[in-house]
Amino acid sequence: MVYFKYGKAFHDLRIQHGFSLSAFEELGIAKSTLSNFENGKSMLSFDRLDFALQKMNVSPLDYSLMINNGEQDSYTSIFDEIEKAYYQRNIKQLQEIYQENSNGTKEQKLLAYSAKGLYQHLPADEIGEIEDYLKGIQFWGLFELSLLANIGDKLSDTQISYILDDLLFNKIYYEKDLYYRVLIYRFLYKVILHYIDSGNQNKAKEVLDISRSYFMPGDVMSRVIINYAESFYIYFYIDEKKGKNQLLDTLKFLKKIGAEDFRKTLKMQYDKRIFRKNHFNK
Repeated sequence: MVYFKYGKAFHDLRIQHGFSLSAFEELGIAKSTLSNFENGKSMLSFDRLDFALQKMNVSPLDYSLMINNGEQDSYTSIFDEIEKAYYQRNIKQLQEIYQENSNGTKEQKLLAYSAKGLYQHLPADEIGEIEDYLKGIQFWGLFELSLLANIGDKLSDTQISYILDDLLFNKIYYEKDLYYRVLIYRFLYKVILHYIDSGNQNKAKEVLDISRSYFMPGDVMSRVIINYAESFYIYFYIDEKKGKNQLLDTLKFLKKIGAEDFRKTLKMQYDKRIFRKNHFNK
């Protein structure tokens, strides 16, 4: 039952916070509806789930941590290792994470593919496993958003469009938590570059517009990566000189503030798309 983990997590939180099944009737959620949800027979609409969690004073992060029966804490720590290894360009560690998880549970395999996709192309069967898992997602928790942040750009354009529509439709829910927004920004950044690389200007512009709608006042580093993606867009579609100068200005800024690992990662994207192009055109 695809809904089971969502209902079970809600049930555990409801009992933990001392709410009865009938406590949510004022939100338009009948006891029978909630019972069916908790028993994996149906899914609550997203807005009703949001209201029910608010009533219990439960954040999206709290709910996300319950969805995988508490195992998500360990998954999150591995995603943290993956992120650190990626920014430090530690390919050996990414390979080790892949080897350690590639023969494990379904979730461990997805972790393995998340690491592998950052240092080499994923074969069609592994991408297929990722897409099959994501097609059943009703709630984008930390595990799912971490997958997107790392390798969401490797998915089919159809799958990417579905995810973008879902995240935008339920934007008010996901934008509440900084951790969620950071992961979404990383996904959007890579998707923008994906569409630029494939020559799809309209989709690149569409995702740029979506990314701006998520900005909050304190999202400084997320603004940096989206503006960096926009500079690539300017370089390839509007004004090559202006785009290149903006990219170099961002790299200089990161060097000035000592964000060297972050800078190296963005510089790698610059070298891949611009430095090599200019070098081979000489």
